[in-house]
Amino acid sequence: MMRKPSVLVLFDIDGTLVRTAGAGVRGMNDAFERLHGRSDALRGIAVAGRTDRAILTEVFSRWDEALTETAVAPLRDAYLAALERELREGGGPAFGVLPGVHDALDALDADPGFSLGLLTGNFERGAEIKLEHFDLWRRFRFGAYGDRHTDRRALVPVAVDRARADGIEPTHVVVIGDTPLDVDCAHAHGATAVAVATGDYSREELAATGAEIVVDTLEALHPIPAALAALCAASR
Repeated sequence: MMRKPSVLVLFDIDGTLVRTAGAGVRGMNDAFERLHGRSDALRGIAVAGRTDRAILTEVFSRWDEALTETAVAPLRDAYLAALERELREGGGPAFGVLPGVHDALDALDADPGFSLGLLTGNFERGAEIKLEHFDLWRRFRFGAYGDRHTDRRALVPVAVDRARADGIEPTHVVVIGDTPLDVDCAHAHGATAVAVATGDYSREELAATGAEIVVDTLEALHPIPAALAALCAASR
């Protein structure tokens, strides 16, 4: 099969495409309380930029227990049910699609030189639930998710392989995210990192990561095809 050469643009979800006002944390806490009788299980655990698998692993390690495969599936299923409920009940200023997202996706989708994918720590079904709620899931044909990997760095090769399976030969990879871990996973594989300060980290904190560009919102990259093309050319 002949592959279409294009720049592969991989988007994080939480804090980059959407804000869910803590629906994921509440949903995960609900799952732990229902299945393990532990309330507020994620208290004090960093979640931004991490995979769901890594978060579950840390919770169990705090209990001096190992995360087993038999424990993952029921926790995931209980979490997903709670997540759907939390999103249905969600609202407020920290809930919704972030500025510039629709325009960025429209522009990149219309340009044959770019292909869109997801790179997220969410369980795949969790990513689908979140993005379907905001009518964004249909914009992405493939992605790399946090079902099996604790290290976010492992997701970049997964995304590239899935792009190739979809008939795309990446000429360059750009990771767009809102945390230092998004930048780290990009640079670990020679990809370009675009850091957007729409999550929990400030411009200054993101600039300290060495990201190729830091913006307040995706609106600052308009027109985004030209901005990303210039970044890719500068990194060659």
